[in-house]
Amino acid sequence: MSTLNSDQVDQLLRSAERNAVVYLVGAGGCGMSGLGHLLLDLGHRVAGSDLALNEDVQQLRARGAESHLGHTAGHIMGAQPVLVVYSSAIRLENPELQAARQLQIPMVRRATLLAALMHRQRGICIAGMHGKTTSTAWLAFALEQLTARPSYAIGAHVPQLARHASFQGESRARGEGDPKETNWFVIEADESDGSLVEFKPEHSIILNIDEEHLDYYANLEAICREFERFTAATRGSVIFCADDSRLAELLARHPQTISYGFNPLATYRVTRLTKRGANSTFEVSHAGLKLGDFGTELVGEKNVSNATAVIALLHHLGFAPDRITSAIAGFRGATRRQDELFRDHRFRVFDDYGHHPSEICATLRAFQELGGRRLLVAFQPHRFTRTQRLLQKFANCFRGADRLWLTEVYSANEDAIPGVNSSVLGDAIRAQGQAVEYCSSLDELRRSVRAAMQPGDVILFLGAGDITNAAHQLADQLRQETPLLKEQWQSELAAKFSIGSVLRCDEPLAKRTTLRVGGTADFYVEPASEADLAAVLEFCRSHELPFYILGRGSNLLIKDGGIRGMVISLSQPHFSGVEIAGDHLHAGAGARLKAVAVAARRHSLAGLEFLEGIPGSVGGGLRMNAGAMGSWMFDVVESIRFMDYSGNTHERRAGEVNVEYRGCPLFKDHVALGAVLKGRPAPRELIEQRMQSFSRKRWDTQPAAASAGCIFKNPKTIPAGKLIEELGLKGTRIGAAVVSAVHGNFIVNEGGATAQDVLKLIETIKQRARDTRGIELETEVEIVGE
Repeated sequence: MSTLNSDQVDQLLRSAERNAVVYLVGAGGCGMSGLGHLLLDLGHRVAGSDLALNEDVQQLRARGAESHLGHTAGHIMGAQPVLVVYSSAIRLENPELQAARQLQIPMVRRATLLAALMHRQRGICIAGMHGKTTSTAWLAFALEQLTARPSYAIGAHVPQLARHASFQGESRARGEGDPKETNWFVIEADESDGSLVEFKPEHSIILNIDEEHLDYYANLEAICREFERFTAATRGSVIFCADDSRLAELLARHPQTISYGFNPLATYRVTRLTKRGANSTFEVSHAGLKLGDFGTELVGEKNVSNATAVIALLHHLGFAPDRITSAIAGFRGATRRQDELFRDHRFRVFDDYGHHPSEICATLRAFQELGGRRLLVAFQPHRFTRTQRLLQKFANCFRGADRLWLTEVYSANEDAIPGVNSSVLGDAIRAQGQAVEYCSSLDELRRSVRAAMQPGDVILFLGAGDITNAAHQLADQLRQETPLLKEQWQSELAAKFSIGSVLRCDEPLAKRTTLRVGGTADFYVEPASEADLAAVLEFCRSHELPFYILGRGSNLLIKDGGIRGMVISLSQPHFSGVEIAGDHLHAGAGARLKAVAVAARRHSLAGLEFLEGIPGSVGGGLRMNAGAMGSWMFDVVESIRFMDYSGNTHERRAGEVNVEYRGCPLFKDHVALGAVLKGRPAPRELIEQRMQSFSRKRWDTQPAAASAGCIFKNPKTIPAGKLIEELGLKGTRIGAAVVSAVHGNFIVNEGGATAQDVLKLIETIKQRARDTRGIELETEVEIVGE
């Protein structure tokens, strides 16, 4: 068998004829198909085989690769390749490898070829037992956002990247060029088969060391030696996690290493972490000085740690902290890594690759932060050897699950080991006092999990094998159930309504906001009366359905995923009337504030002119204590009328209500029905002049394009709009969302903007204010939805 090293493979490929073929045995694997894409990018011909014609094979075929179903010697003889490449999953008795040996065709492992291609550019390797796929994808994504156009090879599909492997730019000698040029090649380096030493990167990241791949390594000490050799082979810097005690002991004194993590001794240290649902914001210091504030929507402290590794490397390469903040913030993850397959008002279903006890513990801790009613976990053990060697660790790693299912071990081409199976693992878990259910097949597993699900549950499928199929099948089943459920609930709720109420499913919400962005609502209702409103609230309570009260859609940013549950709009005539009684106005919650101002002018009542320029409704004005031109909603309110979530109505004098800047806490858990506003008699001409003056000032200082109004609350030291202007951010654009050139505190939609565009622009502004002025801007606009 040929024993070519990576340099010899590179020389072979460079000297081969233009139409020479490279043959991939097991081309449908994610790593092998990635090699196929890299070779095609470089202009080589690619052929290969696999036992199934999966999506990865189909993508290679679409790019001109030749692929065969099954492994036979004839495929090699027909292709006459200059090189045969195989993965560690392929056994040496494979007929195609035997044919290549007989024909004296050079054969190399996947890692050797990948290393050869990486050495054509400036290599960065991400290694470690856990988290390297996510971290590699994150780094590649961030470099793309930084316009560095990296090459990369990742061990999973990444929806935000065109492919999971890509060769960009020119082949250059190692170490050539500026760090910000397009020479970086980011590699997920697999340690499972002892091939780490094949890679000799310029820089590397080592995430962790653990007892893993004990089918190959004799023990943990052998694993540590492999990572020591990998560190020595790295020509530049090694970024390592200081929170891993084994890594810290192994690498802390090495001259070329840089540490990161939560550890107080880390060079790049996470010094502050704030969690809000799935979102995390965190501060990173460098050598004791604040580097910047960063954020991610990936769940859990492990992903904050992974992000910090990426931040550390990018900063070490010379990228500015504010640019790094923007580059990493939008990353959504790789497939089968916290992969959300389904979400509605009842359930969330996730698929995750975690298959080692350490990964499972970290993943369950992260998913508990989502705040579901229960966490339901289905696990498929991966490999008999791993199950045998780590049985007691597996027995203790599922404590975060409220219910747990096991299915049979996924062999991953291993021979079965007598006495090692999921039944034995189940007994070990029960011995620790935790209940567990066993399902012999994936179909049985899916049915059992579905039967146990209750509204509010988070469902997590774990494992590196084909349990992903059960996760996707359950998600498909729920999607098929959803229209039937919506139809059933729509019929049930409609029966409770009087004539005139409006009820629709899957209602687009962008048209109902002044910013003109946002997804759909599961249910949208316009009740015709207070009795109908009470019926809606009772329906939501009894069906555990979340609801949101939508006014005129100003001061509101609805995310692109829309709003799960019920959206209630009080826009019917019963809720939107304005009546005059002396110097008082009785206004319904759905009445437009401009209509209130016009009615007051018509009856020669002054003091409400400022409402003319606020684009919302009375209900929204009460909830947000809306203001303009130096006046505030509650300056003119005498009393309010509202409904609690049980459907009971109440009235209260304005003086009895706690009011804050831009908010009224009462309406966090009550629905505004209307208010009595007080005016003062004045000549109509004076009121008209005042309204015209306000209108001119508004149109002179505020943009006419679609917007949500002011995005940020004013800091104590400077108006937000002035701050943003001084920061030079007017005109800053992400997609079709632009910081207004007229007023810096407005983000306008120039047509076709998404909520994600606006959110990224908000974070860009906040980061610049933070880094440049030390000011923490707080959003005034309400951000809701998925």
